[in-house]
Amino acid sequence: MKSWRFHQFGDIGNLRMDEIPIPKPAPNEALVKLQYAALNPADAYLVKGQYPRPGTPPFAVGRDGCGVVEKPGDSGRFRIGDTVVLLRSEIGVTREGTLAEYVAAPEASLAPLPPGWKEEEGAAAPLAFLTAWQALVEAAGVEPGQTVLITGASGGVGTASVLLAKTLGAKVVALSRSAEKRARLKTLGADLAVNAEIDGLEMRVKEALGGGRVDAVVENLAGPYLQASINLCRERGRVALVGLLAGTKAQIIVGTLLFKRVRVEGVAVGTYTPGESQEAWRQIVTRLDAAGAKPPIDIVFPLESVPEAFAYLERGPFGKVLVRTGV
Repeated sequence: MKSWRFHQFGDIGNLRMDEIPIPKPAPNEALVKLQYAALNPADAYLVKGQYPRPGTPPFAVGRDGCGVVEKPGDSGRFRIGDTVVLLRSEIGVTREGTLAEYVAAPEASLAPLPPGWKEEEGAAAPLAFLTAWQALVEAAGVEPGQTVLITGASGGVGTASVLLAKTLGAKVVALSRSAEKRARLKTLGADLAVNAEIDGLEMRVKEALGGGRVDAVVENLAGPYLQASINLCRERGRVALVGLLAGTKAQIIVGTLLFKRVRVEGVAVGTYTPGESQEAWRQIVTRLDAAGAKPPIDIVFPLESVPEAFAYLERGPFGKVLVRTGV
């Protein structure tokens, strides 16, 4: 089978198309013929050696996807021909991932494609929406009527956060540098969409809120945005730290945390057990279906164009970047 593997940590250009045997699943695993795989910034970080506790190359990255069961495991949950999505597991982190034609996946980390969803939507949702759920519900504790600021709102986790925050009854302030993307974020449900340029950001957000502040932040950027997000919080505000797209280091004014009693908490979907992932996924799908919402997909690349897909991801998509792995 074809598989995009990297043989050493470093530049994303280290990925190359290999021809390797179709994997043989363990008894508790299913062999899945993949149709679509989703790209995540964490995949690029892993190839570059910037991700904690990765596996030993060579192996394929890619953490979520959608495909058809060709050989079920011994759990009895799935049959040949079932269409499934891959939730959070060690796939693409310590073992062969989804940028390939087949993957051997733990059945505990598989879920049926939700009724009414297309295969590409199933591939686009798991990691981004599980991350957004952990950020909004577990780290930030968002409640109906509260105001949520989402930085980097046009990316995969950002758009997922906008959609899920609205299902939680929150008022959403979405940040993007692009006027076009800000308009699209409002069509997703954002109540306010504000220019994300760091210079003057706090003033623009406060003006948009009529002088108010936010209850919670989904922080996808970090770097200089982290202190700005803390400043924009009300007393006892919460910042769910998801991504580091604007920098891995930030200068924090500790007094702001002390006197405003703001809590900053990291978000790491890798801490979910399979059971926790399944329960979160169930609630995500239920809420999206009730809202008539689906995961936004920016573009789909063919399997032969994975390097181009990563380059596109780095430029900043609106929603998810996918790779069509099957015919």
